[in-house]
Formats: sequence, C-alpha cells, structure tokens
Amino acid sequence: MKHCIKKSDLRQFTFFRDKLKRPCFGFWVLGFMSKTIIARNFSIQVASRIMAVLVGLFSIAILTRTLGTNAFGEYTTAITFLQLFGVIVDFGLTLTLVVMISEEGADAERIVGNIFGLRMISGAILFSIAPIAVLSLPWSDVVKEAVLVGSVAYVLMGGATLLVGVFQRYHAMWRAGLAEILNRLALLIFIALFAWFKLGVVWMVAASVIANAVWLFSMIRLARPFLHIQFLHDLKMWRNVWGRSWPIAVSVFFNLLYLKGDILFLAYFRNQTEVGIYGVTYRVLDMLTALPVMFMGILLPIVVNTWSSGNRDEFRAHVARTFDLFMIAAIPIIIGTQQVAKPLMRLIAGPGYDAAGEILKLLIFAVFGVFLGALFGHLVVALNKQKPMTWGYVSVAVATVVGYYIFIPKFGMWGAAWMTLFSEWMIALITFLVVYKITKVQLRFVIAGKAIFASAVMYLFLRFVPSLSVLVDILFAAILYLAIMLVIKGIKMEDIRALKNAQQSIE
Repeated sequence: MKHCIKKSDLRQFTFFRDKLKRPCFGFWVLGFMSKTIIARNFSIQVASRIMAVLVGLFSIAILTRTLGTNAFGEYTTAITFLQLFGVIVDFGLTLTLVVMISEEGADAERIVGNIFGLRMISGAILFSIAPIAVLSLPWSDVVKEAVLVGSVAYVLMGGATLLVGVFQRYHAMWRAGLAEILNRLALLIFIALFAWFKLGVVWMVAASVIANAVWLFSMIRLARPFLHIQFLHDLKMWRNVWGRSWPIAVSVFFNLLYLKGDILFLAYFRNQTEVGIYGVTYRVLDMLTALPVMFMGILLPIVVNTWSSGNRDEFRAHVARTFDLFMIAAIPIIIGTQQVAKPLMRLIAGPGYDAAGEILKLLIFAVFGVFLGALFGHLVVALNKQKPMTWGYVSVAVATVVGYYIFIPKFGMWGAAWMTLFSEWMIALITFLVVYKITKVQLRFVIAGKAIFASAVMYLFLRFVPSLSVLVDILFAAILYLAIMLVIKGIKMEDIRALKNAQQSIE
C-alpha cells in the first residue's frame, strides 16, 4: 500500500477508490481521506477568511467614516445593483464547473477553459447593459457613475470567483485564500489612498477595479500546478454547460433577488442614509455567512462522488456531520450578537451608525436560514435536482418581493430585515424537504441542543461580566463557549486528536 498513497495523490482522492483492489477497504480509505480533506481545506479556508475579513473590516471602517451615511448608502446601492447582474452573468457556472470536473473521467482543463471563456464573454456583454439599465432608476448621478465604473470590476471578479472551483476540486484552497487576501489588501490600500485625497464614491468603486484585476491575475497564476487556464470557445461544450447550469442560474437569481432586493427597495422608497445604515449591517452579515458557502464548496465534490458511486451511507454521514458543525457555528453567533451588536457596529462603522446595532440583532437570525440553506441548496445540486427546486426559489422570491413592496415603504429597514428572515428560513425548509425526499437523511439535534446550552452560558457571561472592549469580550466569550462544548462533549477532544493523527499519518 505504501507505493499507492503519496502526498501528491491528495489532490484527487478518487484515485484511491480506483487503485485499491479490496472494495470494502477502498471505501474506508475514501471515507477517511474525504473527512481529512474536508477538515484540512476548511481549516485553511477559515484561516484565510479570517484574514480577509479583518482586512475587509478595515476597508469598511474607512468607507463609512470617509463617506458618511448618505454617500455610503449610494456606494451600497451601486454595489447591490451590480450584484444582481453578477448573478445573471454567473448563470450557475461556478457550481456547474465544480460538479463537471468532479465527475469520473472529466477532461478538467477543457471544461474549465470553456466555462471560463463563457463566463468572460457573457460578463462583458451583460455588464455593458448595467450602466444603461440604471439610467431609468431615480437615483443620483453618483450612483449611476459608480455603476458604470463598477461594471468593469464585476467582470474581473466573475472570472476570479469562477476559478475557485478549480482549487476546490484539487483540494488546494490555500491558493484561493491567498488570492483573496491579495485582493482585499489591494482594495484596502487603494481605498485608504483615495480616502487620503478625499475622493468620493466613484473613486471608492474604482478601487475595486484594481483589486479585482489583482485577484483574477493571481487566481490564474496560482492554478498553474493543476491546470493551464485558457480562454476556450467550443460551442458544443458551451451548449452542454448551458443546459446543465440554467436551473442553477434561475435558482440563484431568485435567491439573490430576495436576498439583495431589500437594499434596492430601500434605495427606491427610502433615503440613502437609511440604505447606508442597513447596508453596513449587511456587510457584517455577508462576512459571517461566507463560512457555510466555503465549507459546502469543499464538500460538494465529495458528496457528488459519494452519491454518484452509490455510497449512500457515507453521503448521509457527511450531511449529518455538516449539520452538527453548522449548528455549533451558527447558534453562538446568533445568541452572542444579541449582547455585542451595538458596540460591535460602533467599532466597525463609527459615529452616525448607531441604529445598525439594533438592526443587526434582528438580522443575525438570518444566519440560521443561510447556514441550512447553503447545506441543503448545495445538496440539491449534488443530487442534480435543480429543476424541481427552481419552483421553490421562484415562489419564495415572489412572496418576499411582494413583502418588500408592502412593508419597506412603511417600516423601512425593519420591514426589510423581517422579510429577509422570512425568505432565508423558507428556503432552508424547502431545500431540506427536497433533499429529504430523495435521500431520507436523518438530522440529529443532540449537538444543537448542547450548542444552545453553551451559548446561553456565554450570553450570561457577556451580559453580566463588566466589558473591557467588544473584541476582548468576543474573544473570551468564544473561549468560554468552546470550553463548555468540550466539557459537555458537544465537541469531543478525541475526535480532534483523531483528526490530527489522521492528517499526520497521511502526510
């Protein structure tokens, strides 16, 4: 066996299933490797995400303090408008890429080159429409100019984010993490530079053009050990990709319509100051909800393989473990935020954003729906059930948009927050029902119950122990939560040791 298991073979764990002659032992190694790969890549992504978030928080702090609530609202409106076009441009291509290059016998370089070419061409076409479409909306000239400049940034970002699938497939997420950090650092540098010269919203958006160019170039260079990224245009391949991705595209579009529609409705019916306050809260939420999407990006190739190979028990085990992990992460975030929201938003955004803390207390409950929606939404893709799920996304989007239209004009950002909670929880429920109908996966709630108990103790600590500073409070609260979870075996130390030993034995 020694000659079969090499460090380089970690890039493709399916290698072991093909090479091992004893099926039962082969599946054991496959399961063992998949668990280790998930843990290692998720750890790398979390570390890189923490660094990216810290840099991103500095950027937000500069933006909010330099622009003020009204101008930051204009900045948020322009970015949100572009994000809608970004989803149309994506057309489900990122998830389709991961699935296609994870299948048996896939010609990864040809697939990636064609999907990359399709993404860049469609991006250039559709983002040329964005500056024209925004002219019909009752927003300021600053917003419209920002959309024009930002269109270039989003074309570049589309190419960069697509290539994350390559690193997911070859289990080298540290490379994607490094490229993202370079992107965030470039953005911070140019935002700080433009703030120094007291430049406005359009220049802050222009900083994204430079940063995203750095990001795309870095992703292409860092992918070289695995694939040579080329701009290919095989029309037959494009039709195949188009046929597989359009159900995902429809689902993701309607998903973003209800997720980001709140800001656009706010910008239409209310003033830009309210958009700025709500927008900075959403920035914090976006940073938190990136975690489940990262993890599912790593897990997706593995669950595709386990399901397509008929290994149903291993598939269900992955789902159950992921559900437990998401509960361990989401529950303390929701409960702890109830105590630290106000000082945290004051630290991040500065003066003039006091109401953002109250909004965050409510909006943070969307984390629960986002985590579960990410889990079961990706499983829908793994099971190739995007078409049946399309109606679920459409119905929730229609109901939520109607809710935005009714409640935002009257209640402003509070109406937007409540409708966001409704939409996220409904999507989580519908995607779960679709997955359960096919897989009969059983979820365990023992770990979730322990997480609630540990989070309640953590909340009492935050509530009654005198505060030193919000960051110190969060650090001590996190340590307390983890310690309690270890004591009550919500997180088992022997599992951590076993994971560490497993990693060492493979290396």
